[in-house]
Amino acid sequence: MRRALLAALLLCLFAAPLAHADGDPASDWLLSQSVFIPPDAGVSKDDQAKLVALLKSAKQQGYTLRVAVIASRYDLGSVTVLDKRPHDYAPFLSQELRFLYKGRVLVAMSNGWGFARNGQRQPAEEKALASLPVARPFQGAPLAASVERAIRRVTSRAGVHVRAAPITGSASSPNHDRLLIGAGAAVLLLAAVAVSLWRRRARSAPGPSR
Repeated sequence: MRRALLAALLLCLFAAPLAHADGDPASDWLLSQSVFIPPDAGVSKDDQAKLVALLKSAKQQGYTLRVAVIASRYDLGSVTVLDKRPHDYAPFLSQELRFLYKGRVLVAMSNGWGFARNGQRQPAEEKALASLPVARPFQGAPLAASVERAIRRVTSRAGVHVRAAPITGSASSPNHDRLLIGAGAAVLLLAAVAVSLWRRRARSAPGPSR
């Protein structure tokens, strides 16, 4: 019984973010992760891992930062009205995260940068980022490099000097990814089976005697 309930809880936790993801994908992802990079940005797993490592290095020095890359209007879900408006989207995203995260948020769009903290714009950081060009094209390795420069610029203003640990190829190999996907699918399948069995047992259980 306890295992079945645990399986049901896992299913709920897995399904909740998916149900809300069409509203504002970055606000769901950044509740638990430090970087949101959509698939259409074309950033490699190694480059993504490097950005995560930079943010981890900053956090170890007391500077918390989460980054959202918006490669196209479709990455905004239902808030496409904020496309090409990084100074408006950054506080909006920060506000969405406030329930669990009140730290700094950096937004990268094809026309510039946005920066907010605890739901409020941060003019000093915005000014520091204003002279930093965004990648052209806003895709792949150039995009990752420009986001890295933005991270280094805002952290260095606070006296924080970040560095990324060497990235090994095994962490991003296709076989490794397939194994992770397969394992996740197996867990979800087992959880679904467990819930189904629990429901059948609950329906067939005799009622209390009078």
